[in-house]
Amino acid sequence: ILARKGAKVTGADFSTKLIEHARTEEVKEKLGIDYHVMDAADLSRFPSNHFDLVTCFMALQDIKNYRRTVSEVARVLKSKSRFVFSIPHPCFEMVVDKGNRISTTTRYFGAAEDHIHWKMERLLKPFETTSFHRTLTDYFKVLYKNRLLVRRLVEPQPTKQGIQKHPPLIEVLLRPQSVVIEAVKEPI
Repeated sequence: ILARKGAKVTGADFSTKLIEHARTEEVKEKLGIDYHVMDAADLSRFPSNHFDLVTCFMALQDIKNYRRTVSEVARVLKSKSRFVFSIPHPCFEMVVDKGNRISTTTRYFGAAEDHIHWKMERLLKPFETTSFHRTLTDYFKVLYKNRLLVRRLVEPQPTKQGIQKHPPLIEVLLRPQSVVIEAVKEPI
């Protein structure tokens, strides 16, 4: 989306397969996106004060060393630039284990590591991921420590059109499923 709107975009992921797939799509679409296989906790390939915006869509909760990752994001951001990320809402997280949705609300306080087994009809083959439950305070502390001041927090809701098209989404209206946070790098 950003590249289509004229932004110069750099993509990074630790998954070689995902980056290979993205590069294949880049050959087809020619958006000028530069892709790198790397750990988000080590962005040393990029100089300090380099980017105007860093985004992280539904991934920070899956990164074990999130403190180092946020530190690296702060390092590569220019002053007054933004870090926008989304995570599952930690107050109302649902994990999928062996095809069953399980609420984590009974253990909100305290970090936890969850091994999630993805086994659904729409998948070619089942797989497992690891996710790390953290509180909003955990995220806000690491942002603040790295001079990334929260400007906005949004709890997205499904649209009426979305609910009409997918009636099971009505369940989503009962509680927020995710959080989008925008933080700005404080000038020195």
